Amino acid sequence: METTYISTNDTAKMIRKELKHYFPNTKFSVRGNKYSGGSSINIYWVDGPTSSEVDVITDRFQGASFDGMTDCKNYHNSFVILDGAELPIEVHFGADYVFTRRELSPEFKAELSNIAQSILNMNTHTLGQVFDLGEYYRDLATDFDFSFDHGYGSNLIERISYKINAEKVGA
Repeated sequence: METTYISTNDTAKMIRKELKHYFPNTKFSVRGNKYSGGSSINIYWVDGPTSSEVDVITDRFQGASFDGMTDCKNYHNSFVILDGAELPIEVHFGADYVFTRRELSPEFKAELSNIAQSILNMNTHTLGQVFDLGEYYRDLATDFDFSFDHGYGSNLIERISYKINAEKVGA
């Protein structure tokens, strides 16, 4: 079977189309980077879906993976149904890796901060603790473990964020 090679630019176009289909209310920046060892695609957006939700869609567009045990990049092919085709074909995506990064707007951070503070206030063992965006909480009894300043969130914040976005989209 013959493998069809899909360039980094065309892979980025396919990703844009998929993201627009699944998240029509979110504006994504999808940029390809080519370098001597290969290429990658970087995806940025503000608020909107969680990184986990976007990764489910974008991970399948990676043409390689890295094996830390052997310190090797492994190339792999995928089977996809291209526009106009009836059957899946074997393809190799030009971008070795797809990286995603979600930014949180100040307004959204404030909304999450208020919710986190109300959760702290609901529990007797955390009552009186003050939630501060600049602090890093670890191993509190309510299982907070996140830092907004470093761009990632705990499962709790991801779930709260997802719920807020679902309500906004449904409204």
